This record gives sequence, structure tokens and C-alpha cells, in this order.
Amino acid sequence: MPKVEYLSYDLVERKGWDVQDESIFERADEMELTEEEHGVMEVPEGKGILAVAESEGRDWSVKCRKGRCGRCASVVVEGEVSMEGQEFLTDDEKEDDYRLACVSIPETALKLVYGAELSDGVTDRVK
Repeated sequence: MPKVEYLSYDLVERKGWDVQDESIFERADEMELTEEEHGVMEVPEGKGILAVAESEGRDWSVKCRKGRCGRCASVVVEGEVSMEGQEFLTDDEKEDDYRLACVSIPETALKLVYGAELSDGVTDRVK
């Protein structure tokens, strides 16, 4: 069962951290943060990241749940996910490690920044 360590994009922005810097997770470990800002969840084989986050009571941004609106955009800082059926992200955005949590299934342990629909990279297209 892959473990997903997550950080809120809002927290990353407030702290002025680089979303691609793996050390932001170590910094977060040293801080007293809410479960919305930073935490870990285990995702059963074949389950989606967003579905598990919601089932555990996390309030992550979502709208279509089908990979079309970009509302659940996230950045994978470390690890691998499979992402089927998404229609929102460009090839360049995928190269920059953006993923959509609603259609992403972890293949390995992950470090993920969720809430990246607020980032300059995709915010102008989010529906």
C-alpha cells in the first residue's frame, strides 16, 4: 500500500518554498502544522489519491472528478503515479510533474503538493 505524504500548496506559497524542492517535506516535519497542511495517508492498491483523501475527511479542492477541470491539480515532488483519462494537463505541465489527484493512482510512495490549481502554471485554465 503506497504511502502518500502531502503538503498544501497554500502552505508552500505562504512559506516561500519552491514546490519542486524535496526538502520542503523535511521542513514541514519540523513544524506544528494542521492535518490539512501536511500529513501522510496510505492509499490501497488501485485506489485514487483524491478518493482516499476524501474518505479520510480531507477537504481538497475538487469539481468534476474526471480529469477535466484542473481543480485537483497537484505536483508530484517524488514518486510515480499512473494517471488515466485526464484531459486537462498539457504535455509540458506533465513534464513539470503536475498531476490530477482525481485520476491519479500511486505506483510508489509519493511526496505530493496538493492544491496546485492555485499555481501560476495552471490557474488561468482551471474551470
